[in-house]
Amino acid sequence: MKTIKNYLDSLFLNVPKTPETEKAKEDLLSNMEDHYYELINEGKSEQEAIGTVISEFGSIDELLAELELDKEQRKDNEFLDAIGLEEAFEFWATVRRFALVVSLGILSFCFALSGVVFANYGSIISVLAVIFFFVLVAIGVGLIVPNGMKYSKAFELLEDRPLTQRTRTKASEKLKDYEKSFRYGLTVGIGLCILAIPCIIFFDELFGLTILGTSLFFSIAGIGIFLIVYTSIIYDGFKKMTENNYFISDEDEPGPRATKDTYGENAPFFNFFRRIYWPAIVVIYFLGSSIMGAWSYSWLIFVLAGPIYSFIMERGQNDKEDEEQ
Repeated sequence: MKTIKNYLDSLFLNVPKTPETEKAKEDLLSNMEDHYYELINEGKSEQEAIGTVISEFGSIDELLAELELDKEQRKDNEFLDAIGLEEAFEFWATVRRFALVVSLGILSFCFALSGVVFANYGSIISVLAVIFFFVLVAIGVGLIVPNGMKYSKAFELLEDRPLTQRTRTKASEKLKDYEKSFRYGLTVGIGLCILAIPCIIFFDELFGLTILGTSLFFSIAGIGIFLIVYTSIIYDGFKKMTENNYFISDEDEPGPRATKDTYGENAPFFNFFRRIYWPAIVVIYFLGSSIMGAWSYSWLIFVLAGPIYSFIMERGQNDKEDEEQ
């Protein structure tokens, strides 16, 4: 019986949840179950009965046509403010621009540190090193701050809006296509960060050039961080449109509709719980530690609080799924 239900769930996966489609799904499940028991009573084995029921099931397109839901309508959400492909491509372009400028900004900070280590190399070099440092820091700030504001604005425009099925499908395709670049960028970036460490030891031990080794350390590590940050931001931009039915910029604070989609009728409780949980843990920590004088081990409350929080939130999702079943 579970096989039949899972089969129906997969068929209705991309179908908008409306009273009509939910009723049609329930009726189909009831009819298929009845037919299954009839076949069992006729002497069929469980596997034979399931195979016969599924093979005799008609096309879901015919059913949805009867409900006046054409194929294009099924692929999209029923909300007027749903995020379509055009808006998704604009968002991904914004993400790419932000990924580039913020990575360049961080690289600029690293190069600034790379140059300022020469500040003790004579008066002229010291002045140039300090000027070089402040110029690169200013460039980094100029790249990150204004583009960060634009990036945040792009998230605000999409926050808590539903994603059409076509958008989620395209996002999945983009994510899959980018996975190889993400892996390479992450691997090379981490490798450069690790390889930057021996630079200090190498130049210090063999040539006594500690400052040069330190400068190279910041430069090589900066390039590694550039690759990690750049590829990670782009990857996350695609991923945000594949995981949920609604766009969520911050997983710790999803919007009202996204919360309701995740937790169903219990959404108000979980909204309230999410807001008060960690402040309450902090209050309990300080009060308990002060009253009981247990500062040496009271910090363990934070170690326990994380898994408890995750368990409660996941339990809420499971309860909602059980209600739908």
